[in-house]
Amino acid sequence: MTSQALFKPRKYPVDHIWHADWSISVKARWVAKARRITSGWQIHAIEPVGMLNQFRHSMSERGRDQRIWLGLDMPIGFARYWYDGANIADFKTLTDLLFTKDWREFSDVCETPDQISHRRPFYPKSSCIKGSVKREHLVSALGLSDFTDLHRQCEFPTDKRNAACPSFWTLGANQVGKGMLHGLEHLVIPGYRNGFHIWPFDGDLATCSAQPGVTLIETYPGEIYDWLGISELTKSNQKSRADAVKHLCTYAPENGIEISPAVLADIQSGFGPEQGKDDAFDALVGVMGLIRIADGKRPEFLPDDPVIREREGWIVGLNLADTKVC
Repeated sequence: MTSQALFKPRKYPVDHIWHADWSISVKARWVAKARRITSGWQIHAIEPVGMLNQFRHSMSERGRDQRIWLGLDMPIGFARYWYDGANIADFKTLTDLLFTKDWREFSDVCETPDQISHRRPFYPKSSCIKGSVKREHLVSALGLSDFTDLHRQCEFPTDKRNAACPSFWTLGANQVGKGMLHGLEHLVIPGYRNGFHIWPFDGDLATCSAQPGVTLIETYPGEIYDWLGISELTKSNQKSRADAVKHLCTYAPENGIEISPAVLADIQSGFGPEQGKDDAFDALVGVMGLIRIADGKRPEFLPDDPVIREREGWIVGLNLADTKVC
């Protein structure tokens, strides 16, 4: 599929945009890859992330002389009140501590309430006996006033979605904490120590993209559907995904995006029924959303709030005005 849009000057000098749907399951980790071409962008691969060291290394090598964005469908940052109890100034300070000897328990999800602390804040490891695991256990152990204190500002509800599940609460179908821990340990922290930028802790997108290198960006594909005109979708249903892909195949050439023939052949069926193919679909949505931001069609909407920029992080493209305090 060839782009029909006329070339326009780029808003950000980014050469490659990748988006990965992250999970603790290897089958659910998919990445979509796009590169800048004369007429706009070409989506040239949607594939499993594969070996994690090799994945990081390939980005590092590319980032030596080119600018690359990697969107990650996972939280990058923690609720503001947790930092005070942990006696940590900000997220960048935390990156020097996580997964070191003194913080080795951080990723060990608590089995019982008495194990919860600011250095071991993820709970519970399993549901156990019904009613034995309560949100109040986490709130009390961390010295918070309410469960909403566990939310970052970007996780509050909007008109289009409910509140996201806070990272430290690891119970329920929509919990993200365990996937976040995996992403931090195997990608974000080692990548940062290898020179990757982390948006917004290293600055806004213009600052992070000023020189060649890799920039990690938090995304939420559920926010991006609306940007791309996807109004009805049951992501777990292959036919519903196929209908959405049909729409995206119309959207792409109208917005300077070429989908390579090999990718097009793989996606037209709605990514097939296999496990993880809904994650591959979200990788495609994520890369198209980041292209929209790179081309200046959607602002990054980074709030001018030091707590968000230094502690909590943000979901790129989310308008602060759309969030509602719980």
